[in-house]
Formats: sequence, C-alpha cells, structure tokens
Amino acid sequence: MYIKAEKLEYGLILSLTGDEHDEGSGKRAMADYVECWGYDDKFDTFGCDEMMHEFFEEFIANSEWEWISPEEIGALTDAPILGIKDENEEVIEAYGYMNYAVTSLMEALRHGNVILRKG
Repeated sequence: MYIKAEKLEYGLILSLTGDEHDEGSGKRAMADYVECWGYDDKFDTFGCDEMMHEFFEEFIANSEWEWISPEEIGALTDAPILGIKDENEEVIEAYGYMNYAVTSLMEALRHGNVILRKG
C-alpha cells in the first residue's frame, strides 16, 4: 500500500493505492496496516497527528513532499500542510487539509480520496 498524490489546478488529491485492479484495496490495506502495527493501541485517537506523521513517513521519505509548518508560509491555521521546497529550503508549493477541524486527515483518507487545498 502506498499514498498517491495527484496535483490539480486547485489542490492536491491524496488516495491510498494497493492493487491497481481493485479499487477498495487501498482502504483494506490501511485497515490491515493499522491492525498489524497496533496503532489502535499505540495512539489514543486514530486520526491524531502522531499517527498521521508516522503513517506518511514512507511517502515523505520517498517523494519530494514534506510536512510544512504553518509558520513557514505565514498561515494562520493548524491544518496539516504538505508542500515542496526548492534547493534553498524555500516553500514553492503548499497544500493544506482545511477540513481538519471536522475530521482528521487519516479518517478522511481511510474512507476515500482527500483534497488538500492549494495555498
């Protein structure tokens, strides 16, 4: 299972992928991942930030994406923000999950595609 990121004009769509021929395989893979690694016991809340960062660790390590702090871009939000930096460590693209106050990024991803708004 891995996280797929697709840039669009208005934002970034994140989705889970597993078997390319089975649409639900990414969701099942997340459930297996959570159960296998004991995340339900390890973290107080399924969608907590610590779990989100750990779950995204491989995606971040193997792509140009990284977590951006709101302070880096002057954002007045606590939303999770993914972005791309240039060789001078300047943020050149940033996308935030603006529904964070309603549902966690992890919970939304568990149920389907997630849209991060371009900022």
